[in-house]
Amino acid sequence: MKKSNFLLSVLLVAAMALPSLSCGAEFTIKLQSYYPAGMMDAEKQFADTVAKESGGRIKIMPYSGGELVPSSQILSAVRTGTIGMGRGMGHHFTETPIGSIESGMPLAWTSPEEAQSIFFDYGLKNIIEQEYAQHGVKYLGPVWAAPYHFLSKRPIRSIEDMQKMKIRAVGASAKMLNKIGVKTVSMPPEDIYLALTTGQIDGVLYGSAFEYKTTKYYEGARFFNTSPVLDPIVDNLVINLDLWNSIPADLQQVLQQAADAFRAGYYNWITDKDQATINELFKNTNSSFSPEDMKKMTKAALSVWDEEGAKSEANKKAVELIKKAAKEAGRL
Repeated sequence: MKKSNFLLSVLLVAAMALPSLSCGAEFTIKLQSYYPAGMMDAEKQFADTVAKESGGRIKIMPYSGGELVPSSQILSAVRTGTIGMGRGMGHHFTETPIGSIESGMPLAWTSPEEAQSIFFDYGLKNIIEQEYAQHGVKYLGPVWAAPYHFLSKRPIRSIEDMQKMKIRAVGASAKMLNKIGVKTVSMPPEDIYLALTTGQIDGVLYGSAFEYKTTKYYEGARFFNTSPVLDPIVDNLVINLDLWNSIPADLQQVLQQAADAFRAGYYNWITDKDQATINELFKNTNSSFSPEDMKKMTKAALSVWDEEGAKSEANKKAVELIKKAAKEAGRL
């Protein structure tokens, strides 16, 4: 009797253990973004989608910018396996020159629909994927981030208006503005607020309407230009290549489909915030460039594109297809 009770107890314990074993994730993957903790909604939604669609076989653990590694090291951390996945910005990566083109050169695209066509129809995604594979990561595709707009102390309705101002801008965008006769000033984001409120600069090219609200830059400059210099800025989603190759094909499909849905998640969120901000802060103080001025700026940006294209053979191919897309869209 005692022996049978003992065996029954063993079987009962074993039976109770089985569900927890079968429900455990086969793959637990750390995903670090470069976004702060308060802007991780899209990453959390991605994790939830993967868990649901994989039946719990994949668990994504999202981390915000800097929690595990510095944001500038996301690519190298994914390559070495320090983290399994990363959402980064190619412009921040020093390992490959394709990153600056991937993130977006000034006026390379001016809507998410145009970006979608350039990446997927014209083939930019394939070029980037091949480059990242050489660095030990699988490129799951672009992620649309925020649009890129001017904020100023006086209205900007034309290139001529900007030529009377000092604009804070950096990198390729500053080069493009210089070519159309606009004076630019380079300064880190933490200095922009003081520079605007004290009149050291007349305007800034930094981000979206909502970002101008959260940084409080609007307190020193109340005029918003709705014509994007780039729309959207583009992030990326990458996974360690060895990890990717170890995942069964059906789960790879789950990850890829979730990545495709993730592409627009943050963009939809930020553009909703942008529209609400425009209605709240810039309803009567917004303006836009004429189509003629947009075309002039795009032509000025061409030489900046060519500088990036000269950095590698892959960059050259990428720039050529962006030019082709711009011409066929009537922007050149």
